[in-house]
Amino acid sequence: MSRSLTTTDLWKFVGLIFVFVDHYGLFFDEDQEWWRVIGRLAAPIFFFLIGFARTRTVPWIWLGLGTLLTLLDYLTSDSLAEVRLNILFDFALIRLALPYIENNVAGHLWRVLVLAAVCTATTPLTSLILEYGSDGWLWAVFGLVHRLWLSQKTHTAWVIRNCTAASAATLYAAWEIIDFEFGLWPAVVTVLLVTALTLFLTDFRRTELNWTPPDGVAAGFAFCGQRSLEIYAVSLIVMQLLSFAIESN
Repeated sequence: MSRSLTTTDLWKFVGLIFVFVDHYGLFFDEDQEWWRVIGRLAAPIFFFLIGFARTRTVPWIWLGLGTLLTLLDYLTSDSLAEVRLNILFDFALIRLALPYIENNVAGHLWRVLVLAAVCTATTPLTSLILEYGSDGWLWAVFGLVHRLWLSQKTHTAWVIRNCTAASAATLYAAWEIIDFEFGLWPAVVTVLLVTALTLFLTDFRRTELNWTPPDGVAAGFAFCGQRSLEIYAVSLIVMQLLSFAIESN
């Protein structure tokens, strides 16, 4: 292989599994909400990794694929009210905003709490425009402040990281339960899964894997690590078109 496998590759691979589970439920088994419950773990992983990464450029392919997926969603939806800008636009906006957040917000607890309050208050509105609205932004900020804590290891950075993690998990779990109208047990499981994911992410370190997977698995991890968003986009297009074809027949 041309490069070593990292924990980021592994997390992206896991995130894509949750993406496939979620989209299978969305397009092929709408009556079974447990697919969507499990699929709630996909987006936070990618938002977190966007925030954790140091890269701040927005690849043109994000905008191109985001436009294509939004257009496809429009063409296959019953009404314009159901259409949201694809999550890739959310990622792009976050990338553009993160330098400001890192320089002016991330190091101050009260500013992070204000940002969390703003995200919470605006989620009902932004969710009408963006696929994950403002609740996805807090996961990205969580990723950012987690990286800063790893580099500083101060008590203040630890408090900021944990408060951001709690805010992101609380807002996301609550909004997803409301948005999907989950019943009692799906809601309970959603809270438990999001809580567990949050705890796992607080232990995230970007390091080389300390074990060597079989060649085929290693190649899969590497490909997912390098092309995760393209894989997401292609799989979404294929599933959406296949679902539309099945419904048309």
